[in-house]
Amino acid sequence: MADVAEEEDVIETEERALIHSIIEFGDTVVREVMVPRPDIVAVDVADRVSDVIEVGMRAGYSRIPVYEGNVDNITGVVYGKDLVRADLDGRGDAQVRSLVREAHFVPETKRVAELMREMQNEKFHMAIVIDEYGGTAGLVTLEDLIEELVGEIVDEYDVEDPPIEPLANGEYRVNARMAVDEVNEFLHANLPAGDWDTVGGLVFNLLGHVPTEGESVDVDGHRLMAEKVQGRRIGRVRIAKLTDSVEPADAPPA
Repeated sequence: MADVAEEEDVIETEERALIHSIIEFGDTVVREVMVPRPDIVAVDVADRVSDVIEVGMRAGYSRIPVYEGNVDNITGVVYGKDLVRADLDGRGDAQVRSLVREAHFVPETKRVAELMREMQNEKFHMAIVIDEYGGTAGLVTLEDLIEELVGEIVDEYDVEDPPIEPLANGEYRVNARMAVDEVNEFLHANLPAGDWDTVGGLVFNLLGHVPTEGESVDVDGHRLMAEKVQGRRIGRVRIAKLTDSVEPADAPPA
């Protein structure tokens, strides 16, 4: 209906895109939009207030999860305004545990539309996402949910990194968190779907292990190379369309 309305000049292209986003929003679950566990910036309850302020300033976050022992045991959230107030009151050396506020926890299968309503009604801006075993899977903010509807919100702390970047040699540099279906749409490809959402997850599953930088795998007439790997996480993937002159990479283990 939105497409027909646009063709008949009833609505603008931007309005059509927003309508489509709203429709898709209803089927989206938290796992698809959350910040994954490896990317979470969190602090220990025993950290000093002054140190946590530095962490927040470097990361550009006004709310930081607080854990005890490890990130699977998140005890709450600390607000930047509380940290600054404590520091001004001469409590810069105090442990941050005294400033921790209640955290909200949601399952990764929760629909984002439902979570957004809860955030609006209960007036909280961040939720910790837990997996089926009770461990921390990621976190999601109100900003993440709004971006699902209206597109990315870039603030003064964001460094814009395009999700997909065409290169001069005809290859593409792709953020490993980009959804496989979005990559397929952009490249007119047919990369396989499965128990993964992102192109990084696809590479990991095809290889069967965490790749080293430069390691590649061939699928659907394309070569996917792990260009940037940090710890156990793939950061960037380079995608090249295979031609007869390109020697195929070793097949991944079955």
